[in-house]
Amino acid sequence: MAALLAGCTAAGANQSGGQAAAGGPSALPAVTGAAPAPSPTPTILPAPGQVAKKLAAVSRSGIGASGLVVLAPDGSVLASRSADKALAPASTMKLLTSLAALDTIGADHTFTTRVVRSGTRIVLIGGGDPLLTDKKSRSAARPASLQGLAAATVAALSAAGVKKVELGYDTSLFSGPAFSTAWKDKWHSWVARVSPLLIGSGRFNQWQADPSPARTAATAFAKRLKAAGITVSRVLPARADAGAAELASVQSAPLATIVGRTLTYSDNLAAEVIARHVALAAGNPASFTGAAAAITAWLTAHALWSDGMRVVDGSGLSLSARVTPTVLAKAVLTSLDTPALAGVAAGLPVAGRSGTLKDRFDDKRELVARGNVHAKTGTLVGVAALAGYLTTADGTRLVFAIIANKTRGQTTAYNWLDRSTAVLVRCGCR
Repeated sequence: MAALLAGCTAAGANQSGGQAAAGGPSALPAVTGAAPAPSPTPTILPAPGQVAKKLAAVSRSGIGASGLVVLAPDGSVLASRSADKALAPASTMKLLTSLAALDTIGADHTFTTRVVRSGTRIVLIGGGDPLLTDKKSRSAARPASLQGLAAATVAALSAAGVKKVELGYDTSLFSGPAFSTAWKDKWHSWVARVSPLLIGSGRFNQWQADPSPARTAATAFAKRLKAAGITVSRVLPARADAGAAELASVQSAPLATIVGRTLTYSDNLAAEVIARHVALAAGNPASFTGAAAAITAWLTAHALWSDGMRVVDGSGLSLSARVTPTVLAKAVLTSLDTPALAGVAAGLPVAGRSGTLKDRFDDKRELVARGNVHAKTGTLVGVAALAGYLTTADGTRLVFAIIANKTRGQTTAYNWLDRSTAVLVRCGCR
């Protein structure tokens, strides 16, 4: 598995672009960067023939099926090679999930984790906050915690004279399997389960996924109640009564902040939770199939669809997903030019600086791109992708998307991606 995961992120640990390391998620800084203002179309654009020539000079040895496209600020094509070929996108799929979420749900939307009471039973209701923590976090991306929720719950119970409760936990917001049938069975031990109620990104540590994230969260919540003097007789799954009175609640960060962190660190679990919220907003079941259908419909309605494409999940972990470089590049351009969707561009990792690109662009042919290239990564076995924007030597902002499938080694694939974008950074291309 080490070879499968190599190079995903400085923090370590997932196949499709990188999940934060064990113990690390709550310590990660919030993503607060702002997307750049739309760039005016330059008087003189790079010459398409020269751009294509520069890119063609970058070795593709070890690269199998591939596609790339480079767009000018006005969306015109400066270079393309199999740009409309549908390929496995890996974690660049998160760009499309995030755009659909920001548009259908709203950048300022927050998710609520609640506790309600019916007699001597209280129920912890999962509201689909992918960044909920047990202990309070200093990260702006993680404002909601069981610690804060327990304190408010204890205060409400004490005011009502209640000292003993039964604790239920409600996960009815989401439906369907928590682990996709399109994912490899051998990933069960380390890929987080999708749930509307979880803490610690649904993981015990960097390499171990929690098979029962909702029960773990409920057990942690019960422990905090007990520490405050409330007796908890038992913890069990339960459906909250419709008329149950709310005791306490905590709010997540705004969706734009969650999206930004999800893209920077390529958080698969967060992307899947976000995808289920897209499904709910569309009136679909909050399942893998419901989310895929909702994202597909949104992309189609916004002219971000092409023949051969296929959405399977929200994270890009499925090898059977298909997206074209053209659609990825248009997605980035859409974020750059649409204030309501700017959270996507704002969350892109920066070459040599942040997230899943922190340790990339590390040889002399690539160094010029450090601090310049802003792009979403994608990594699976035999798959590597990069989609984002950069500024050329002449001050022109270009948008690009590059996908490589059937590659011979991640280092080979990363070199092709990074050197191609570094060429664009150096480009005057007149």
